[in-house]
Amino acid sequence: MSGLTRFLIKRLLAMIVVLWAIVTVVFFLAHASPVDPIRTILGQKYNAVSAAQLRHLFGLDEPLWQQYLTYLDRLIHGNLGYSEGAATLGQPVWGLLSTGVPVTLKLGGLALALSLLVGLPIGLLSAVKQNSVIDHGSQFVMMVLYAVPTFILVPIAQLVFGAELRWLPVSGWGDPGILGIKEMILPVTIYAAALTGYFAKSFRSFMLEVLRQDYIRTARAKGLTARLILYRHAMKNTLLPLASIVGPTIAFLILGAFIIEYFFSIPGIGYLSISSVTGSDYPVVEATTVLIAASVVIVNTLTDIAYALVDPRVRLE
Repeated sequence: MSGLTRFLIKRLLAMIVVLWAIVTVVFFLAHASPVDPIRTILGQKYNAVSAAQLRHLFGLDEPLWQQYLTYLDRLIHGNLGYSEGAATLGQPVWGLLSTGVPVTLKLGGLALALSLLVGLPIGLLSAVKQNSVIDHGSQFVMMVLYAVPTFILVPIAQLVFGAELRWLPVSGWGDPGILGIKEMILPVTIYAAALTGYFAKSFRSFMLEVLRQDYIRTARAKGLTARLILYRHAMKNTLLPLASIVGPTIAFLILGAFIIEYFFSIPGIGYLSISSVTGSDYPVVEATTVLIAASVVIVNTLTDIAYALVDPRVRLE
């Protein structure tokens, strides 16, 4: 068995174990909540007969270990269960998620693209102009963007660009035409702000490290132009370390969707998850948590595998 095959098997087995652990923890934490979902559903109409019927309908009258095994069996067969929320009672959880997943993916994808398009050129310029006014100024701005929490940026941006200047809407997502584009600008820009600072500072560090290498000095000694050295020799050798941070960043995008979607009322996975928590809709809470955690684990595993395919030294380690 080759080293690459062993590496892939170990990573895939580790991913399966981690996913099982996540599913187990999420299930028991959800069922440890003191809030009774049946009482929440019935509200003022609560009575012993109706409560018993609903508990039997959702399998909540079974022993906890049996509920856990049933839950695992459903997950294996792609069944996420049925909503226990008052407004969505009995609806398939996957049906609720299917409307939120594309929204979150679109929001995160646009933010990632914007942060790369802005952050990488700024990082490159800072590296080339090291210790100049441009370098210090851009690094200060990027540090501020990276350091200021999203939950502080959002209300400030909504107040300035929405309430005061009235340039952009402060809520909504998916309206047709120009309004839909305007609705995307503010959440996508704020979502990308921290990532832009992170990519700019990281890419600057990667580029400076490459520019100090012996083969770069050799290229300069041979009389190659600075542009040729930068784009033909230095840039391609920063792609590998850059790829190592983009993968985990995708996971960060998924988790960061909670704040953006909540503040801007965007109907994605984060907004659905928060609404389910407040409504004690445990099947949806479990499904969204497992989905987000599984996305993080899968993305990180794929990043490790891609890194190992490019750099054989990773397999040996």
